[in-house]
Amino acid sequence: MNITLTALDNVVIVAFMILAVWIGYHFSKAAKDMETFYLGNHSLPWSLTVGTLFSTWYGGVGTVGTIEYASVYGLSCWLIWSVTSHMGRIPLAVWVGPKIHVRTAITVPDLLHSVYGKGVALLGAFFMFLYCIRLGEVTAAGFIGQSAWGIKPELAGFLAVMFVVLITVLGGLMGVAVMDMIHFWIMLVVICMIMPINWHSIGGWAGITHGLSSTPKLMDPYGGFTFMKGLMLVLLAFGVYADPAFYQRFSAANSPKAGRRALLTCLIIWVAFDVVLVMTGLIVKILYPNIPPAEGYIQLVFHTLPVGLRGLFIVAIFGAIISALCGYYLTGGATLANDFYARIKGNVSQKKIVFLTRCGVIVVAGLGLLIAFKFTTAQDAMIFTSSIWMSAGFVPIVGALLYKGKITTLGGYMGMITGIIVFILVKLFPPAGISMEPLVAALPLSAIAWFIGNKIGKERISGKLTENNMVGRD
Repeated sequence: MNITLTALDNVVIVAFMILAVWIGYHFSKAAKDMETFYLGNHSLPWSLTVGTLFSTWYGGVGTVGTIEYASVYGLSCWLIWSVTSHMGRIPLAVWVGPKIHVRTAITVPDLLHSVYGKGVALLGAFFMFLYCIRLGEVTAAGFIGQSAWGIKPELAGFLAVMFVVLITVLGGLMGVAVMDMIHFWIMLVVICMIMPINWHSIGGWAGITHGLSSTPKLMDPYGGFTFMKGLMLVLLAFGVYADPAFYQRFSAANSPKAGRRALLTCLIIWVAFDVVLVMTGLIVKILYPNIPPAEGYIQLVFHTLPVGLRGLFIVAIFGAIISALCGYYLTGGATLANDFYARIKGNVSQKKIVFLTRCGVIVVAGLGLLIAFKFTTAQDAMIFTSSIWMSAGFVPIVGALLYKGKITTLGGYMGMITGIIVFILVKLFPPAGISMEPLVAALPLSAIAWFIGNKIGKERISGKLTENNMVGRD
């Protein structure tokens, strides 16, 4: 029997929505330029940085998507996806992160401009804009709304996105970060309650093993994914090195040390949180084998939690989605305003860029709603857009951050164009007789093209970037 939300649950949800709008309005008064609106005036302390990093990563994809994949692929979801993702972030925290704490530049395309030139920056901004649509979060919002209120996924996604637009255009990053911190604590408490309560009722590890005896691959840490899909996820796990939202959070921290400490703190929490989510996904598979995992998860929660806490759970899960969408929509809006319009037009006032960024948020949201429900799971939607961005942007961005040799404009163009062409060709015309993920083919060929372009192209800069650029290459 399906359980739905009660009037008390809905009152709890509406109360938190009002709180979010009030916080956004409060910080809107100070959002007069891009430093304050997009980067929070570089004033986020360690605590707020922890909260906003955690909530941004664990949107609908990080929570519902992980549970979906755990239900479908089993323990390999944790070993191949979660462990790889978090281990890959250690160098980001201790080495790369401090390099991207900026004072004068704003976005990732500013980095591309400083290293490769205006044309590469515009091309990178286009692909980054597609990435910031974040289809997986919209898809997850639709599935949750359908399970919680019995409404169509498209309507639930539309309502969630409209609310995201409202609070994003009001308070900018600082308003989002404060709400992220509130969602962070609610998620840790409410979402983590589900697994231990049901763990005992299902019979612990012995009950899990017995319940999945007919699908032994789910209990194999290496057996759930095919080799090619596992390899694709391992590569995709390192996409954080080209993720504009993480760069934004590091830049907004009040010091490089605060950003580094925040990410290292998150690593510990993420690993433990993923264990909880994967185990919950296995429980969902056992108790609700005949319905979609996202719907089964919501029903598991509603059967576990009492009235009132169910509403708080929806606040936590929708809060995670909203937190992620706010961050990426803000970045997408800034991409249109700062990285397209202002880069082409030149000499645009800060007030106008902030206004155009707010308009850009609406554009990003609209595109997301048009495409999101073409996918059956939130994780699949995330993988599609993330793979496009990684195929085009990963090699040029990471090369600009870390490579100490000759870097040229031609290298930037060749890396981006080769990566996206290979991705499209493999996606549209998969090789006969070979199971090939487009990202697996695109990434190494992008790297090869980037190196060749740097060898034969004319060097644009030499030595270290100046203090006015986004990062230092030292």
